[in-house]
Amino acid sequence: MLGLHLVTTSSAARMASSQTVLGERLGEKISSPATRGLHQEMMGVFSSNPFASQNLIATLKTMTADLLAQTKLEGKSLDEVDRRRTAVFMTFGCIYLGGVQYVMYKKVFPKLFDARCVGKFCNQPLREKLRNKEGIKALLKQNMTDMIFNQPLLYFPAFYIVKEALTAADEVGTGAPGHYGSLPSLSSLPVSRVVSNALDKYRPNMVSDVATMSMFWFPVNMVAYSIPVHLRLPAVHMSSLLWSSYMSVFKGGRGK
Repeated sequence: MLGLHLVTTSSAARMASSQTVLGERLGEKISSPATRGLHQEMMGVFSSNPFASQNLIATLKTMTADLLAQTKLEGKSLDEVDRRRTAVFMTFGCIYLGGVQYVMYKKVFPKLFDARCVGKFCNQPLREKLRNKEGIKALLKQNMTDMIFNQPLLYFPAFYIVKEALTAADEVGTGAPGHYGSLPSLSSLPVSRVVSNALDKYRPNMVSDVATMSMFWFPVNMVAYSIPVHLRLPAVHMSSLLWSSYMSVFKGGRGK
């Protein structure tokens, strides 16, 4: 038994030594100057081009959400994917989520709400947060502004307009029944007509659309705007991926 114990101990020691060496080698590769340099270079590109970076992330995120919704939730093959629907989400992600919302959340909100107060609140422990009345007020103001102004007056109108515009581009010159099939070319399509048709489709759905979005985003934003800034973007991006998938299923298809 003692001999078996010595053999086992020796084997374990050799295995541990091998694992240590392997871990050190992997660590060397991960923390090598080349890897660190690439990481720093990527972070430098993102930090020096925040608008373009967030725009790219928003575009890829909404495209991914739509493709996941169509292939995983609806069971379509890649050949069956509705490419116009994917184009709607890519365009919406690029123009509105990556453009308009970037300006709103990065430029407008810090001016509307005390940035120092919000920053202090985000980095406080939970017990101190609960005692920070000014921080809680700022958090609720941000959330209510999002629900009352952004969602009904910007987000959904922009989504319906983008969707209608791509529907028009798809139908013009085809002779298909509807608003646009009889038009000879896109140049003969008034922008005001697209906007008017989009808003006509939005109005009867406005209350239910905004209520659904608020039920999802109010609790998410209460958490996202209460946590440290370095955790906020991952939380928002993950939540946005889920929301965009919902939008793809229930609002992305033709006739929805």
